[in-house]
Amino acid sequence: MTVINALILLGGLWHDFDGFASAMRSTLEPHGINVEATYDLDRLLHLEENRYDLVISYTCFSAHREGYNDNTPEKLTNAQIDCLTNWVCTGHALLAVHSATVTGESDPRLGELIGGVFVSHPPAFTFTVYPVFGKHPMTMGIEAFTVHDEFYMETHTPAVDVHMVAFDRGVVYPMAWSKAEGQGRVAHIAPGHSREVWEFKPYQQLLLQTIDWLLK
Repeated sequence: MTVINALILLGGLWHDFDGFASAMRSTLEPHGINVEATYDLDRLLHLEENRYDLVISYTCFSAHREGYNDNTPEKLTNAQIDCLTNWVCTGHALLAVHSATVTGESDPRLGELIGGVFVSHPPAFTFTVYPVFGKHPMTMGIEAFTVHDEFYMETHTPAVDVHMVAFDRGVVYPMAWSKAEGQGRVAHIAPGHSREVWEFKPYQQLLLQTIDWLLK
């Protein structure tokens, strides 16, 4: 079995980053994916030399809050964005999960790389995620599934192909998309706030098939 080396990038506010990393180890390592998680954003400056095949971003950048003892990262630096973009463009893979589209004070190029940015979400509620018409390896064999989660409302660029959607108050929003970036590939999965979702079998199937597509 070929071992795939994945770096999970963590950091920011409002999310269980350690819990996500733990859940990803349990889900991915049985499938030959070696998982390394870090809060050190400068690891993005050394992706090539460390021979990673995949970066999974689970960050949530935001400006510091007045009155709080808050030293969480507000953004990726331009150098970090440059290195990540160049690495993807030379044939590597980026998976942005859930809050990774909350780009904070980062340069807009980060949102362009991911394919979209977070706008808002209502309080968590139960909703159904639907595959769109047409076959794609990310969603092959995945039927509509229902989760209790944060419903992310996000903009997306014309470069993305949307593969799953959900509805809120008569409006449809993208829930999973993909795009080419140079010789590399990028994908985004919008659900994923809690362990209840991370351990849900259809969600895990979507995650694994997305990674498989990214690496091919």
